[in-house]
Amino acid sequence: MIRHPDGTEAPPLPETRFAELDAAALGLEHGRLSLMEAGEGPETVLLMHGIGSNSTGWRFILPALARRARVIAWNAPGYWLSADFASDAPVAADYARVAVALLDALGVSRAHVVGSSFGSMIGAVMAAEHPARVGRLALLGSSRGQRWKPQAERDRMLAMRRDTIAAGGMALARERWRNLVAPGTAESVGEWVRHTLSATHAKGLLRSARASDVTDTLDFAPRIAAPTLILVGSEDRVNPPDVSRALADAIPGAALQVQEGVGHLAKLEAPAATLAALERHLGW
Repeated sequence: MIRHPDGTEAPPLPETRFAELDAAALGLEHGRLSLMEAGEGPETVLLMHGIGSNSTGWRFILPALARRARVIAWNAPGYWLSADFASDAPVAADYARVAVALLDALGVSRAHVVGSSFGSMIGAVMAAEHPARVGRLALLGSSRGQRWKPQAERDRMLAMRRDTIAAGGMALARERWRNLVAPGTAESVGEWVRHTLSATHAKGLLRSARASDVTDTLDFAPRIAAPTLILVGSEDRVNPPDVSRALADAIPGAALQVQEGVGHLAKLEAPAATLAALERHLGW
């Protein structure tokens, strides 16, 4: 049993499962999507990871939520053992369509969606484009995408993504993990962050980066009808609190909560507080 410094316990991660999707209809190289799953109940929660992450990043959140619901942590196209997109430049709506197809394959008509960083962008697009499929929405370390930024900054971000993944996932984990967490984060937390980052594939990350580059989540925000919670760490250097404030202003009725002393990865830095906020939002 893993124990977090805040006292949260996590059992071993579930085995990786697979769902078969219609590759041709979704623009995938083949039809396999991987996921982790635990729990059962009348409600389903879909967990969507960030650009350098995967289902293992939910190691504390998944088993805790699974006490009350069926919880599915997907691996987006190009991540873990999921098929890549056939195109080098998918858009956010393509990822949202795959998420809906995954729910279909698993027999889920509607799910609460919890997205972290890049996953928050996809979750927001999913809620806007497929409103009947999303119950409640929670966005952690929320991403607006990159299109709203000056072109020079967008170019710099894409170049940074190419450079950081050029030597593979192990180098990405070694060189980038500290940027994702608050200063002074415990070494044990750093180990979980590095473990998650190390599984990242270059093709998957770069496709996600291109999708982010041409997206501004504020385009979708006014159409989100799902009750929405936005959580952001006060020390988030990836998507600072001002990004979350802009999203909270644009999504009708959204609630914003700033987590003091937390960086970009609340799900690993502060799982107890994050779980409490999610459970309140889900009405549990």
